[in-house]
Amino acid sequence: MEIVSKKWDIFDVLDLQGRIDGLTSAGLKRAIDQSAIEGRRNLVLDFTRVSYMSSAGLRIILQSHKALNQIGGKLILVSVPQAIMEVFTISGMAGFLGIQDDLNDLLAGKQPEVDSPEITEMTVDGITFVSLRGSAQSGNFVIFGSEDRLMKSSYGPADTVNYKPADMDYGLGLAALGDDYSDYKSLFGEAIVIRHHFFSYPAVAKPVVDYSYFSPESQHSLNFLYGFGINGPFTQVLRFDAGSNPLSLDVLLKTAGKIAETKTYGVVILGTSGGIHGMHLKKSPVIENRPAAGNILDTAHFTQWMNFSLESEEINKTIVACGIVVINSDVKDPGLKRLLPENGCMHLHAAIFENGLWSNNLIGFEDELTRVVREFDPQKVLHLLPDSKLKNGFIAIINLETN
Repeated sequence: MEIVSKKWDIFDVLDLQGRIDGLTSAGLKRAIDQSAIEGRRNLVLDFTRVSYMSSAGLRIILQSHKALNQIGGKLILVSVPQAIMEVFTISGMAGFLGIQDDLNDLLAGKQPEVDSPEITEMTVDGITFVSLRGSAQSGNFVIFGSEDRLMKSSYGPADTVNYKPADMDYGLGLAALGDDYSDYKSLFGEAIVIRHHFFSYPAVAKPVVDYSYFSPESQHSLNFLYGFGINGPFTQVLRFDAGSNPLSLDVLLKTAGKIAETKTYGVVILGTSGGIHGMHLKKSPVIENRPAAGNILDTAHFTQWMNFSLESEEINKTIVACGIVVINSDVKDPGLKRLLPENGCMHLHAAIFENGLWSNNLIGFEDELTRVVREFDPQKVLHLLPDSKLKNGFIAIINLETN
């Protein structure tokens, strides 16, 4: 069987040719899954040139229909030959599958996404966003701990800042889970907080993501050496789809900054990776690991301390990121300025999750974000670099009042 992906009007179409049977149905499933992972949640299967379909194909169609329906998507079948239509009818699937006579019939049912004045489409610097207007209230931004001891790896017990999960909506830093400093001092690594849920990547030889899901009864501590937290509602949620030309974070967030209403804004991202560049610590920066001379970024120490990706990684993975973006490089707040790289305007961490399907519906974005971080398998937490690329997803903005 041959499968050709094409665009028809606003619709994403898989043009199928040949037999759909036990030998070919797995290939159809991979094509549908890949299209969904790349952001095509409403998918059309064109059966014009399908000569035969067995029950193996029927099973794949049913599985794909259920998977897309669970994330607010839809599977539509067009130009189904009579013999195959009888298979759908006998199985009872014809009653709930979206089946149209041909591609032209799709235009009659074309509807705006949501009939709401709060959802608009805008194009900024050549990037098209669909925007959901949120709260007019600005959020709160707090910096804790100090990054001054990082370069010398000189943190000790007194430098640890403890936060309860309930006190932080979003945040990032170097952190570890545990109740006793002597137990977790060797585990400090890149960390991220998303809707109170915590993920860290311990700085050990073979790291595995450690995490703690939030519940209102959570009493354990999140132990930070330094970082920042952001609390407050989203002022806007933007959805984008770059198609086959992934966009860099640098371009996306500078463009989103023209939509934000403050000079500094918090950002939360849910997206599909088009290639990640990031870094993470290999050693916990506590005083016991302090270099005999120089700092951890010196040439003599860098490879022992930092894992830095030279090539794009984690393509087509689900990423959830948060951080801050500064629109104006003239930052007066010394604490905020220290958080930004030299000549840089953003500081983000990202949790990398397994491939998975998530809804691209703007309404209910926060609930879907929670579902992803609770149900998807976390694989890494990284300091995210601006040349990382995204294929599609959401950028949620929290306006921040800073100097």
